[in-house]
Amino acid sequence: MGISLLPEDSKAKTGGIGKINIGSRYFLYVIPPAFALLILAHICLAAVGIAKNLQFSQLNSKWKKLQPQRESLNNLKKEYDVLTSNAKLIEELNSRRNNWSEKLNRLSQDLPSGIWFNEILASQKDFVLKASVVSLQKEEMSLINKFIDSLKSDTRFLRDFSNLELGSLQKKSIGGYDVVDFILTAKPKAR
Repeated sequence: MGISLLPEDSKAKTGGIGKINIGSRYFLYVIPPAFALLILAHICLAAVGIAKNLQFSQLNSKWKKLQPQRESLNNLKKEYDVLTSNAKLIEELNSRRNNWSEKLNRLSQDLPSGIWFNEILASQKDFVLKASVVSLQKEEMSLINKFIDSLKSDTRFLRDFSNLELGSLQKKSIGGYDVVDFILTAKPKAR
């Protein structure tokens, strides 16, 4: 160390400049590595961006290649939905239909002797049974009532009908016997 003969004002200026020179010298050494680090980070981010862009392009091309398969799958799904709805419709129609062979069987089982059927008409709107009755004991009305009561108590026959009513009665004589023609009507239950 040497002795400075400079006035005090000059000493402060020189000392300040000397400190700045030393700090700026270190600062100059820090700039290139920091700049290199920023360039390296930029290169890494650019490489990651390029890799992601390539990956996106590959996935996009795979997606485009799968387009026909997606369309085929969508068409199959639509066909499946149509078939499923058709199957449900058929099942519903089957559940709604009346089993007429069972109904006719129940009619014949509930039929007392002396009554016979002349005509049976069935549609979605109504069920009409035209029949006749003969009785040697003159009990035509009691046979008709017995037949109606047995049909009304037969749950397997009546489950598809909302009501069973006796319509018109006509009495006539055939070969010396009284014969009564009658009509029974029923309305199918709404489903």
